[in-house]
Amino acid sequence: MKTNGLLIVDDHPVYREALTEKLGADFAPLGVHVAGAASADEGLEILAKDHLRWTVLLDIQMPGLSGLAVIRSFKSQPQVSHVVAISGLDEKLWEPRTVNAGATLFLSKNHTSQFIFRKLDMLIRGQSAGTSLTEEGLPPPSFRLTDRQREVLSLIAQGHPNKIIAHFLEISEQTVKIHISQIFKELRVFNRTQAVLRAQKSNLL
Repeated sequence: MKTNGLLIVDDHPVYREALTEKLGADFAPLGVHVAGAASADEGLEILAKDHLRWTVLLDIQMPGLSGLAVIRSFKSQPQVSHVVAISGLDEKLWEPRTVNAGATLFLSKNHTSQFIFRKLDMLIRGQSAGTSLTEEGLPPPSFRLTDRQREVLSLIAQGHPNKIIAHFLEISEQTVKIHISQIFKELRVFNRTQAVLRAQKSNLL
């Protein structure tokens, strides 16, 4: 019996149908039901009909409500575990906006379907294991970061790119990338914006 669902909400029929078909095939062996919706209203109707734990892949460039308002609308649904924003808009500009509005992730439409599958699979596997990236009402967890990782995290919070962080700390960019990978793993996040938000909530900064 399927307990998890992925809902793809996108008003572009070709993109929606192609991605629904591809991800449907990818997730079928994992027991995840994949559905598509052409509008926010249609998506909300699907959520109300099927009693699953949903991850919503949401195009934030659809007619009607603003993308950020639609994120909040889906996020408020009790059966929705994650909202993942997807768009062709500038990733650096829109990722922090969508995450602050309640999205777990921002994905660019420039990514391959396999990349999108891997990111969504990590989220859905996490919720199946009873974990969440957005645990509200719980005390901040204790994270074990080295002093160097805290320095890197602090520089990330200041908005510095890897090259500048490497210059400040007198280490190579490759070493910076390794530290960032370990920070993401320890904080259980997927990107820099989430790492900073998690660090702020946990008093790491």
